[in-house]
Amino acid sequence: MEKPFFRAIIIFRQILKAFFFFFIFGLAIPLFIGVIAGVPVGVIVALISSTFLLQATASPVGVGMGLSPAVILSVMTSFAVGMVLGILEICDTFAQSSEKVRNWLDKVEKKMQKVKIIYKYGSISCVFISWIPGLGLYSTPVIAWLFRWKRLPAVFFTVLGFFLVSLGFLLLSEGLITIF
Repeated sequence: MEKPFFRAIIIFRQILKAFFFFFIFGLAIPLFIGVIAGVPVGVIVALISSTFLLQATASPVGVGMGLSPAVILSVMTSFAVGMVLGILEICDTFAQSSEKVRNWLDKVEKKMQKVKIIYKYGSISCVFISWIPGLGLYSTPVIAWLFRWKRLPAVFFTVLGFFLVSLGFLLLSEGLITIF
């Protein structure tokens, strides 16, 4: 059993790492993109807030604010990277600070290794899981973490799925595609 002091240090370190990803990719890079594009800080913060609440369906908000599609997609994609990486770090906190969670994850991983194709290629499904409205961006990293899928492909495919849905809603809001 780990000592409480070391558990507290692990939790603190992991929270700092998660905050780093949230801050850098979720706020700093989008603000930098806004500065480069000449967009007021308040407008970028409004798009970030909308993306936090509406996830991939926030691209029409950016269109309504008069932002270019490139700015909308780059801000939203950067935000998505920050959320996915931060959520994975938070999940790692549980595994690193709890022996019960570690043991449970080991059992899950052993079962997943029996189904080689899901264990090896399951992260590709993150593209489709991330499309689930309201939960996609925030639940997909947890699912990938639980199934012990490789981190880099899981992050890539989650953000790719988020990007594709954002692009679809952007095209819908611009009138370039129609549903009916």
